[in-house]
Amino acid sequence: MTDPLVSAKNVSRELGGRRVLDHVSLDVQPGEVVVLVGPSGAGKTTFLRTMNGLESIDDGDLLVAGQPMGYRIAPNGRRVPATKSALRQQRQEIGFVFQHFNLFPHMTALENIWHAPVRVRGVAKAEAVAQARALLERVGLADKADARPSKLSGGQQQRVAIARALAMKPRLMLFDEPTSALDPEMIGEVLDVMRELAADHMTMVVVTHEMGFAREVADRVVVMDAGAIIEVASPGQLFAAPEHPRTQAFLSKIL
Repeated sequence: MTDPLVSAKNVSRELGGRRVLDHVSLDVQPGEVVVLVGPSGAGKTTFLRTMNGLESIDDGDLLVAGQPMGYRIAPNGRRVPATKSALRQQRQEIGFVFQHFNLFPHMTALENIWHAPVRVRGVAKAEAVAQARALLERVGLADKADARPSKLSGGQQQRVAIARALAMKPRLMLFDEPTSALDPEMIGEVLDVMRELAADHMTMVVVTHEMGFAREVADRVVVMDAGAIIEVASPGQLFAAPEHPRTQAFLSKIL
């Protein structure tokens, strides 16, 4: 087995005097699709955000591609925050797709995609534009290259956001409830793109309430509750015979 791309060991995090992550441990292997599920407030989004350094951890160890995420160990053995440049370098390897698309409203769909590779990675503009057009075609939006976000539906905006993340050629893609802000008829078009990424063996960690997607695409489903992981299983095992009483209660409400 190869080294995990994400390795969390006893990760804890407190916010406002409340422990939102409680000794969370999880490995994600390259090419694996892991779906995080659980009730609201379970800690799923916080855990996801620690994988990109958007949230720091108070205790434990969190490695992405073998490197501590958001911190470093000083010569005296103490944990100190990573420098901004080090964190920025790590984030270049990680795509993050948010609930609310976060596209630049003054840029076209094409510009939203090629901007970061040019500015951050130093890719030549002509190369970045060509890649952006290919990515728009990949997500089914080749005809929307010159449209600004205000002229796109929610599903189209989210597909542009996915293409923008892919333009940085990440090793890891993180999705934080990518369909929760969409009208029901637009959810399928975003999930279809994610299914294609999974088929291409993109390493993905997904927070979602779309149980059909989890059942179909996930290699493992991770159930969180009250800041802790309470059950990890294959979709077939989890949905057929969940073991933890809180998992049983959660699934009975949403299925």
